Amino acid sequence: MSEPVTLAPAAVEAVARRVVELLADEHASPPTARLLDAAHLAELLGVSRATIYEHADALGAVRLGDGPRGRLRFDVETALAASNRRDRPEPEPVPATPRRRTSPRAPALLPIGGRDA
Repeated sequence: MSEPVTLAPAAVEAVARRVVELLADEHASPPTARLLDAAHLAELLGVSRATIYEHADALGAVRLGDGPRGRLRFDVETALAASNRRDRPEPEPVPATPRRRTSPRAPALLPIGGRDA
């Protein structure tokens, strides 16, 4: 028979940590998408529910159910990416208010009540 192997406490600790890592990796669940309803997405983006429904396709809406009235859900990452896109049309520039022209020399002030200035 062979002699038993003895390990230093640090080696036992290292083996234990590695076993925990391997088990965690093996049993880790795949990342799942977080789906929100229109009300929660509207709150997250700071807009109305009506705005969410108007732009449902652009925000990547997922229809739950087979019918045309199936509930809409939105993937958070997709919706945030869509709302942050830079390809939105630029707002129309507001025309500048014309400035009032002033004459280079201001007219002399008239004396008040007959007093000399």
